[in-house]
Amino acid sequence: MSANFKRWAASNDWTMYGILASIFLVWRIGVVGNWSIECWILLLICLMGIRKDQIDVDWKRFFVVGIPLLGIFYYFYGSGNGLWWKIANWMFENNRHPWKWDDMMNSIPLNNAAWARAFHHPILDNVMAWIYNYGFVLSLWICLIRSYWTKSIKKMMSYALSGHLLQFPLILPFYNLILLREVWWVKGQPDLLKRHFATENDMLVNVMNCFPSMHTSISFAMLLLALREKDRIFKYMMVTYCAAIIYSTMYLQIHWVLDVIAGMIFAYVTVKIADFLIHWAAKLVPSRFKGFYNRKQTAYANESVVA
Repeated sequence: MSANFKRWAASNDWTMYGILASIFLVWRIGVVGNWSIECWILLLICLMGIRKDQIDVDWKRFFVVGIPLLGIFYYFYGSGNGLWWKIANWMFENNRHPWKWDDMMNSIPLNNAAWARAFHHPILDNVMAWIYNYGFVLSLWICLIRSYWTKSIKKMMSYALSGHLLQFPLILPFYNLILLREVWWVKGQPDLLKRHFATENDMLVNVMNCFPSMHTSISFAMLLLALREKDRIFKYMMVTYCAAIIYSTMYLQIHWVLDVIAGMIFAYVTVKIADFLIHWAAKLVPSRFKGFYNRKQTAYANESVVA
């Protein structure tokens, strides 16, 4: 039975199966996120120079770990949004906000970022709304998907931890202690995102979690990690895109300047925590697993021939 299984395994093109499974997962991620054509174009551009950052690992061996890991991220992506809003509603209903900062933030000169709209136009409004609406997850997913195709589990974990996995639990104390609402709401201006809220409660939940800006912290963490890559196309695209996300939060009168600054500091600290955790965890990974994962294509080919 064992010999028959080995012959059957050797006769199948597992690399092609792995690639097809990977493409399917990436497609499902885009479907769940309701990605527009512009999202897919941005992803493809960021994948153009991927060979410069690929590591020398056999695809078959990478897929053994990479596909389940990407599948786990996809699963939590699909269910995570509902969990986030449950937490946000719980915080609002329990009203655990000892510090209320609306008036204080509004009193600080230039803090409302009105200067960011010194030049504005309806077309630019729509562009910035697109950047903001997708930026919270797209910036992370582009980096995660690209790190997947570089065949690096370490990079996947670095982006994931520096993004939502660490930022969600670390930022919740801020959102539970500080009540700070979006700029447009505090100043009594129209919502430039043109959101429609079913109830007054829905609106208040949506506009209350501001300090620090998580749009800023997610995108700035991805920017910092992208600068570590070799491919210039990816680096330039992510710096431009992530900087645009941060700017959009002020242009659309959503976040205060101090929210943005705090978000950048928060992102830097989170990236350093993720680096420490990955460095510590790498020491605990069994050498047998490292040996399996790091075996090259030639070694695997020889093993198949012998079998």
